[in-house]
Amino acid sequence: MTSSLKKLEYFHYGVISTLFFIVILPLIDQKIINFLGGFSILTVGILHGANDLKIISKRFKTQVGNLYIKSLFTYIFVVLIGAAFFFIAPSLSLLIFILFSSYHFGEQHWSDDVKQNIMGLFFYLSYGALVFFLIFSTQHLEVSQVMQKISGKDDFLHFFNLPQSFDGFINSYLAFEFFIGITIALLVLFILNLIYNGLISKYLFRELILLLFLFILFYLSTLLFAFAFYFVVWHSIPSLKDQLNYLHGEINLKSIMKYLKHSLLYWFISIFSLFMIYKYVDFESTYFMSLFFSFLAAISFPHVIVVGMMKSQ
Repeated sequence: MTSSLKKLEYFHYGVISTLFFIVILPLIDQKIINFLGGFSILTVGILHGANDLKIISKRFKTQVGNLYIKSLFTYIFVVLIGAAFFFIAPSLSLLIFILFSSYHFGEQHWSDDVKQNIMGLFFYLSYGALVFFLIFSTQHLEVSQVMQKISGKDDFLHFFNLPQSFDGFINSYLAFEFFIGITIALLVLFILNLIYNGLISKYLFRELILLLFLFILFYLSTLLFAFAFYFVVWHSIPSLKDQLNYLHGEINLKSIMKYLKHSLLYWFISIFSLFMIYKYVDFESTYFMSLFFSFLAAISFPHVIVVGMMKSQ
């Protein structure tokens, strides 16, 4: 089965999963929904980035010596810098995280059909941003609260002469109409990108249906679950399939067990670090959502670079 057929097959599974949760979400308590979202991120979500060093080793397999050790320290350094940056300039860090993640989501969804040139990179970024703004539009109140906790602690907002009070910032810049307007603009841009890349007849109908289903699911869920669902079902699992093929040439029980074996240490360190920060750093309990996204951002920056190297080979 070719790569495109396999992706089409998974697309059908993804749509079925989306419809399934659209049906059951109204029947589930919000605490359970958030638990499912957090659990899926901490398991499958983090797992999909746990073999980055293995990918680096294979990507540069002709370069012998202490490449792995250098890669390990460089990777850890980038994660620590990302985490520190969130404490120093959280607003700017949040913006960078959204941009990186937007590109990364779009790259995973479209890299088989859109080349990695300048226009392709723009396509990836704009599609991922469309997904984010679908979440922002449907969860705008919770998004505003998270942004308040993250960005209210530094002066980056005032660098652009934004309102001094965060209430003013919310009312003038993060209003529901603003999110909807950006979402519509990104949707139009997405259609124009499909036309430019000659993909309009092949993908327009199915992608619009998917975006509609995602919009409904995001509206019915919470911010955490909305992000987690797309992150796991439409990004992490397809990425895991690509990584298994890249590292082991096939997807079977043996290759999956190898992947898990190489992932355990990274996964344990990631979960333990999040637990220790939450336990010993002086955060109010309601700040956990902001901490959670900051943690994801710190481990996302190097992962995006590694996956880009893998897909460019």
